[in-house]
Amino acid sequence: MTSELTVSEETITQACTAHEQAHWDERDYRRCLVIEQYFIKFNEYDVLEPEVMTQMYVSQYAESDASAPRVPKVLHFFKTRYMGYLVMDYINLTSPPDLHSRAAEALQWLRNVPLPRDHVGIGPLGNGFARHRLFKDFIAPLHFSSTEALERYLNKALTKRPRTATPIAPVVLRGERLVFIQSDVDISNFGVDHEGKTVLLDFGDVGILSESFASYTMNSMNAFTGAVAGCLDWPKTSNLTSMSVARQILWMYYDPTLGLDNDGNPKGNPPYNTHRLRVSKHTRGVLSDEFAGYTARI
Repeated sequence: MTSELTVSEETITQACTAHEQAHWDERDYRRCLVIEQYFIKFNEYDVLEPEVMTQMYVSQYAESDASAPRVPKVLHFFKTRYMGYLVMDYINLTSPPDLHSRAAEALQWLRNVPLPRDHVGIGPLGNGFARHRLFKDFIAPLHFSSTEALERYLNKALTKRPRTATPIAPVVLRGERLVFIQSDVDISNFGVDHEGKTVLLDFGDVGILSESFASYTMNSMNAFTGAVAGCLDWPKTSNLTSMSVARQILWMYYDPTLGLDNDGNPKGNPPYNTHRLRVSKHTRGVLSDEFAGYTARI
């Protein structure tokens, strides 16, 4: 895509390099900045390209729907040797008291966006990995080819429970509708522009997943996510407990692929010692925070 910008690609890359050098070691550092009237995101090209493709598709659909939230338009996307740079208009946002209900309406609209006819697999458009807090480090380890492949993967995780553990129902995803979901329902990913229109932000965590993942996303202890969930009538998945247990195992397991391929089938002999669950201090902290309210135990 092309767009008439008032800043050059060289100016953008130089500003992003300077931004990274100045802030890379800050705790909440993000690869984004404002240059004049533009909002710039940058990342490794292979990571950013699926996000851009997804945002472009949803943005183009929103332009044809008067009831749609505002989706930032991709003005320009280019790459250097390894890095990708996404240029959008900078939107001055506010966060009104009813932002949670506005976010719920935006997520409902996103859920109803039709999928591309030629799309195959799970996750963002293009060749990216699905992102969701269920997966270790919040990103899927495989390019799952179908809902059935993802189902086999989660049920493989459940087989890693101790033999003495209480029996648990398998995850059943086949037959569920695939939908666009925002896996990170954080207040920072929504806002209202100067015309009073709700804005849907950050497509790094937007992708195609089954309805159970949408339900799982809304089952969170985050206050804003809970408020948004209260405005939606999405049915709760019967897979919630099993998915919660599977997540605990995935975050502890040595090999995040579980020895499976993109179809959820065994890919050969597993690497040495991958049957052991190894828990780092970081993983224990993530799981402790995430599951402070769950009763499921592995």
